[in-house]
Amino acid sequence: MPLPSPRLWRRVLVVAGLSLLACTPRSQPDATPPSSTEADDERLPERPPIERSAELMAAGQAAAALTLLDEALAKRADDPELHYARGIALEQLARPQQAIAAWQAAIALKPDFYPAHNGIGAIELDAGNAEAAARAFEAAIAASPDFSDAHYNLARAALTLGQADRALAELETANRLAPEDVDVLALLTEVYRAAGRIDDGLATAKAAVQRAPEDPGLHRDLGRLLMEKDLHAEAHLEFAATLQRRPDDVDAKLGLARALIKLDRAEEALVPLADLAARVPDQAIVWSEWGAALAKVGRIGGPEGALAKLDRALQLKPDLASAHIRKIGALADGRQCKPAREALKAFTARKPRPEVLDKAKAAAAACK
Repeated sequence: MPLPSPRLWRRVLVVAGLSLLACTPRSQPDATPPSSTEADDERLPERPPIERSAELMAAGQAAAALTLLDEALAKRADDPELHYARGIALEQLARPQQAIAAWQAAIALKPDFYPAHNGIGAIELDAGNAEAAARAFEAAIAASPDFSDAHYNLARAALTLGQADRALAELETANRLAPEDVDVLALLTEVYRAAGRIDDGLATAKAAVQRAPEDPGLHRDLGRLLMEKDLHAEAHLEFAATLQRRPDDVDAKLGLARALIKLDRAEEALVPLADLAARVPDQAIVWSEWGAALAKVGRIGGPEGALAKLDRALQLKPDLASAHIRKIGALADGRQCKPAREALKAFTARKPRPEVLDKAKAAAAACK
């Protein structure tokens, strides 16, 4: 599955916020309102460099933030917060190795500085160094076991390393620590689905959609799981919600067509399938679904019929089981029994799994 970018926790923003709160009284009900003279303004304390650098970075001025932080470090080289903020600025400036060096400097001063460990891991993971990334995320978790972003990132590293069980455990921990985190819910949904835990995936997918209803990808992922539970009408609504927000989403359009076919609305499915064939003509599954829809409405032969589309699917992907089964079924339904038997024989020669071969034999049953 394609993975999202790693979480680089912007702790500098949190530090800046805490600094600001630290110098703000909780309440002063009897205080005299301050005057607005320039003399008074000059006596206001200068804001901390971390706070100012955070504002600059938020405004896209990372270079100015870096200059400010370098000036501050010239006076306070032993401040791990400044080194960490400097790493954030360097990362924004696309200087990853220098960012790592800045975070390593923060860790040298404060070994349990967990956001610095996490930042190093995020860059290593982006660079394809999953093992090094995992070690950094583990260090972040050792320093702060309740740091949900590190658990999320470690799960991503584990998936890259093919450690699905570990990834699942880390995501479940991240979800327990941050149940409102949509990114965690979305990735957990995908991992549950890959593990065959469809009910668990449905629960997390619904929770993600509830928390971020404007995210089209979350509706699409929920639609996929609903299809696997044969809840085709509900799935159709989710795919439609995706396409309303992202009209060119190929996966959602394919899901919509499949749902329509299952709902005996194959005629309606022909329009999105024709569009998909034009957009992604090299995708065999699109031609297979198009053939299925045409067979449903009785358009079997001819250059624009089901058999032609299914043959195109098999040209693109000769071992596509769905296309073989649908071709056998279309031939049998059309009472073309000899070609149907030949198609079944050709598919059998490919030695498909027994349960798949049983489906092919059932498709040929109309010729018995």
